[in-house]
Amino acid sequence: MVLGQYSPKDASQITGIEPETIQRIAKEFAHTKPAIAIQGRESTGWPGGSFTSYAIFCLNALTGSIDVPGGVTYQENPEYRPMPPLVEDEISRKGRMRPILDFRGTDKFPVAKVVTNQVPESLSGSIPYPVEMAIGFNSNFNMFAPNSDRWDEALRKIPYTVHISPFISEMALNADLVLPSTTFLEEWGYDHSPPGSGFAEIKLKQPVVTPHADARSITDLLFEIAKRLGGGVAQSFANLGEDAKGFVRFRTEPLIPWEDFFRKGVWRGKDYEYMKYHRMFLTPSKKFEFSSGNLKSLLVKLKMEGGSSGYLPHYNEVKFLGEKEKYPFILLPYHPVMVIENGSQNYPWAQEVFLPKDGIGWDTLAEMNSETAKKLKLKDGQKVWLESPYQKIKVKVKFSEGVHPEVVAIPSGQGHYSYGKWQKGIGANPNEIIGVDYDHLSGQAAFFNTRVKVYKA
Repeated sequence: MVLGQYSPKDASQITGIEPETIQRIAKEFAHTKPAIAIQGRESTGWPGGSFTSYAIFCLNALTGSIDVPGGVTYQENPEYRPMPPLVEDEISRKGRMRPILDFRGTDKFPVAKVVTNQVPESLSGSIPYPVEMAIGFNSNFNMFAPNSDRWDEALRKIPYTVHISPFISEMALNADLVLPSTTFLEEWGYDHSPPGSGFAEIKLKQPVVTPHADARSITDLLFEIAKRLGGGVAQSFANLGEDAKGFVRFRTEPLIPWEDFFRKGVWRGKDYEYMKYHRMFLTPSKKFEFSSGNLKSLLVKLKMEGGSSGYLPHYNEVKFLGEKEKYPFILLPYHPVMVIENGSQNYPWAQEVFLPKDGIGWDTLAEMNSETAKKLKLKDGQKVWLESPYQKIKVKVKFSEGVHPEVVAIPSGQGHYSYGKWQKGIGANPNEIIGVDYDHLSGQAAFFNTRVKVYKA
């Protein structure tokens, strides 16, 4: 079976970690209570990332770390007032019959919910119909998607684009019409506890400053657009509160009276209860499955074959983008705290603290192992070219004892060519040199399998 393929010796040949170290860590993890293995972007943003994520959850299940104190928790969410069914008109019916733009739910990306980075290829001819208009909502794929230049080219192929944003981002720069939206300090909204916190909670977001000029919240803009469009769109938005504040009230009032919510600002669900396995495991067996019955059913439905190990976590050799002989280093882009959740650096203070562990801001540093960099006759702090098979960027090299000898670590978030005077023209964007690849189950873009070379600028 599958386990027979992954002895400590076999795993050592794949990972480069000594068998004795693998065994020691396994024993420590199994005998330490509580213990938890956590997945992250760096472990799952690869081809095969879905099975890596699955393997991490299997490890937690093996050690009894699911829905126990200190382990993986089951996320409880508020029971909002449900949204009414959409009203279909003739236009929406015709649109729904067309092939899906991002190929989610097809044999290309069978379990995907959305595959954003597929869109440029689709616009280049992968779909048998023209896209005549697009609307963007405070997104900036031109900066944050792999091989980001593809988005500039793709948007130029659409006859008319609209972007809703509080800033002239790179994506907004490509738009024919920009509708100015508010920031979170100027608008009504609600938010609930993030996945992993376990408990159910709603927080009320209230405006604390008056919106600048003609800016309106995205929610208010959507209500206005729907009203002007008429037909099924207008009917779908009817009776939802008419504006952002009304929509918040519509969704949350079954849980807490509006006056109480407005006064308290928060609603909390009941205290967390552990070991809710009868509700957690939505599997054919109603138990945790080390061989996924849900995945098997889906692939059978799509007439795809998973093979003997296709429903279990398993290892496939990584396909790197770029030949190791020509591009000896693996590029590791990472998100500084200021970039998480599309954070903005368009403020002087945000630039000052962009890389706090390095004590600098206003720049992009490529971190390399000190001994590796010295072998290339590089000096700490000098300008270098970071080149992949697709493009190259100029950055400062930073010597580090904490970086693997075969890795170059680089922060995302800089390299803007729009967005504002405190961001434009500062640093470099590593996404420009990352190749396009996917985890073909989930459609998640791969960010960590591009190879690069480094040389003096």
